[in-house]
Amino acid sequence: MRILYQLTSPMHKTVGSAEVARRQGVLQAAAAAGTQVIAEPTATGPAAIESAHDAGLVVPELIRLGPLAQQRGFEALIIGCYSDPGLEACRELLSIPVIGPGAASLHLAAQLGTRISLLTPSGRGYGRVAARLRALGIGCLLASVRGIGLSVMELAKQVPGALDKAADAAQMAVRQDGADVLVLGCMSMAFLPDITAKLGERAGVPIVNPVLAALKTAEAVVSMRLAHSKQAWPSPQPQEIALKA
Repeated sequence: MRILYQLTSPMHKTVGSAEVARRQGVLQAAAAAGTQVIAEPTATGPAAIESAHDAGLVVPELIRLGPLAQQRGFEALIIGCYSDPGLEACRELLSIPVIGPGAASLHLAAQLGTRISLLTPSGRGYGRVAARLRALGIGCLLASVRGIGLSVMELAKQVPGALDKAADAAQMAVRQDGADVLVLGCMSMAFLPDITAKLGERAGVPIVNPVLAALKTAEAVVSMRLAHSKQAWPSPQPQEIALKA
């Protein structure tokens, strides 16, 4: 089984090729026997996805790279951003499974608890998060969105104290918001070394890591010979692109 973990930024330029290789190593270490996971950055795009605007900017690149991944023989594509940018467009274009870490982790969390809190870099955008959970059919489970006070780029660079900030937010989500399961709402946060186990010990509730949720969802879907429904995401009809005179 070959899975492409498509990063959503030119990380080799912004953080460095060593971080791309480290993330691929994390994925490969978590993969089942016989699964090969490749992590690749985009050629262009925002340095980090900090907003819906940033997520929109990377969609054209994902639309370009998705079909190439299928042509290269990958059996599943993971979009490496918690916002799942371009998920529906890529599903229209591809017949191999396209997995969004955000949706995969939230659906998993809904099986593990009754009150979900998201830990995000800033904690902003509660309304957008609530709308997303409603769209997934689990809106009634949202307890809170807690920010840890670091940017995505700071998390990508593993600034000192990141784990402690995440732990403080996790404990407030449990004690003050009534959360009984937490989801890491940022892929750079989710790639912090040993964050899942360490946060689980300090928060006392299950921690759903979207990196692992996406990987294991992709493996499960491929192993069951399933993919997204083309009735739900039919292939688009070619259209001419209108050009300005």
